Amino acid sequence: MQNENPKDLSIPALEVDSVYKTFNSKRSKLPVLDHISLTVEQGEFVSIIGPSGCGKSTLFHMIGGLTTPDSGVIRMNGRDVTGERGHISYMPQQPALFPWRTIEDNVLLAREVQGTAGKEDHEEAREWLAKVGLGGFEKDYPHTLSGGMQQRAAFLRAMLSTQELMCLDEPFSALDALTRSDMQHWLLDLWEENRRSVLFITHNIEEALLLSNRIYVFSSRPATVLHEIIVPFPRPRRDEITEDPEFLRLKRELSDWMREEQRKMQVPLAGSR
Repeated sequence: MQNENPKDLSIPALEVDSVYKTFNSKRSKLPVLDHISLTVEQGEFVSIIGPSGCGKSTLFHMIGGLTTPDSGVIRMNGRDVTGERGHISYMPQQPALFPWRTIEDNVLLAREVQGTAGKEDHEEAREWLAKVGLGGFEKDYPHTLSGGMQQRAAFLRAMLSTQELMCLDEPFSALDALTRSDMQHWLLDLWEENRRSVLFITHNIEEALLLSNRIYVFSSRPATVLHEIIVPFPRPRRDEITEDPEFLRLKRELSDWMREEQRKMQVPLAGSR
């Protein structure tokens, strides 16, 4: 499943270097990202948290090559890929499974697009479907599965892609609290086994602390990096870590920052209408 091309582990999987982006509004340009810089090291799990509407998904679109920054550079494994597509595997907020394709065929979609889905790929997909609790559902269609099961299939589709970097955009936001908790622990166990490079957007602070090596805290729009938090807890992470005093302290601190930035998003700028 891992990219078989050799890579220099000392070079970050992703570098976002001083990316600036504006969008045209009716009368002026709206700044969205204000010289954002961040990195994801090889095999690292990095999360981004910030207020709604601050530009986190816009950043993902630029990393994926769907839009280009006004200035700044995006590098992957040391190479400038600004504006180029096809370098990441991506999982959106909704599973986005094709209803006319079976679960197995949905999981293999990325490899089909790349022209590499052969017999061995189907066998690998079935092995992984069994590992993630979807054994026996290979030939079923998405509407027959629960929300959590659909999310597992969507995550597996991203993981089976040949691209090393996985960009996960609030993949559990639509799930109920219990299913979300189950999915967090499922993802944590799966990541511990495979150690893919992951950039993860979430509004859930506990989720970010549980999953991540590092957390970037974005400001209100136009987004800047307010804080970079190195999560101090050893791996593998266990359930009881959420009761650790340091975990609770970091959670309170991040919550305070988030509340303040969200408040700023709701206050009109002086002189604006």
